[in-house]
Amino acid sequence: MCLGEVRRRGRRTSSANLRRVVSNQHLPSQGVSSSSSEPTIILGAGLAGLSAARRLAEAGRPVLLLDKGRSVGGRLATRRMGHAVFDHGAQFFTVRSDEFQTEVDQWVDAGVAEVWSQGFGPDPDGHPRYRGSSGMNAVAKHVADRLTDSYDNVTIVTRTEANAIINDGEAWTVTYQGPTREPDVAAAVICTAPIPQTLALLRAGVTSVEGLVDLQAVRYHRVIAVLAALDRSPELPEPGAVQQPADPSFTFVADNQAKGISRDPAVTFHLNPNLAASLWDSDDASVLAAIHEDLRSYLNGAAVTQIQVKRWRYSGPVQPHAERCVVAATNPGPVVLAGDGFAGSKVEGAFLSGLAAADNVLAFHQSLA
Repeated sequence: MCLGEVRRRGRRTSSANLRRVVSNQHLPSQGVSSSSSEPTIILGAGLAGLSAARRLAEAGRPVLLLDKGRSVGGRLATRRMGHAVFDHGAQFFTVRSDEFQTEVDQWVDAGVAEVWSQGFGPDPDGHPRYRGSSGMNAVAKHVADRLTDSYDNVTIVTRTEANAIINDGEAWTVTYQGPTREPDVAAAVICTAPIPQTLALLRAGVTSVEGLVDLQAVRYHRVIAVLAALDRSPELPEPGAVQQPADPSFTFVADNQAKGISRDPAVTFHLNPNLAASLWDSDDASVLAAIHEDLRSYLNGAAVTQIQVKRWRYSGPVQPHAERCVVAATNPGPVVLAGDGFAGSKVEGAFLSGLAAADNVLAFHQSLA
């Protein structure tokens, strides 16, 4: 059996988690000739990739959605240490657009998201901050489940890292790291990975990116998350979190038990990006030593029972690109860059960027028709 799970519309296998997410070792490549019936390959199964996949599936386009991680979600990431549960990527999300509100309302109705707070600090602004009901990754898994339950033209593959995006003259070919998966041929490619990683894939396929000067200029924050399981509550201020963008040590501190996702006290510390950059090349023990005293000041006497360090090389753009997405190539088909590095950034921005990328691909196919 494969390491991931397989699910197809109307029929489920007996695999462990019963989702149509399959590991690279066991899914055959597409093996189709170059034509408009080839799939759109989407690299990155975070919210941008998932929203793009659904838009394309709704229009009847075949989709192959790949991610190098063990699960869908990207920075909608949740980790467990025993009974301690941590959101260690995105901590919450807000809603500004009607289109995203419609999506979030569906998540709330399905029980996978709910309002966490109306803001942080002594003077909250009253704008809802949403969380995943059992962690942020549960939202991404719900979107993936709903996608593959509703459409039989979508396949999601995890544990698969792209190596290059190659223009063979008639179609795009995506190759992969290692020998576990044969190359796939695509009518179009949507890349939702961080912009520097996507540009590297194009360069590896000998596709020029010299004209994409504005994309090459996008820079990302590096963030280190420290996850601390405690023997009792640290009694952080309501709603169980402190948001302080200018703090030199921690920009966000959240008690995941008070947040409502962890049985046991479990605190996520996001280091200030400047501090994270200065410690990036240090080992975990050195990182923990450097922040030890500052971390203790938030614990209110609670003792740490377990601790881990998680690093986000591309946590979020310092300044997002102005557009929702960018078409990097159009021949032999579109290659579109999207994700939270584009206009809006954060969770909602990623969602809307994925939709915009899919709309560009659909417009291309409509022009051929």
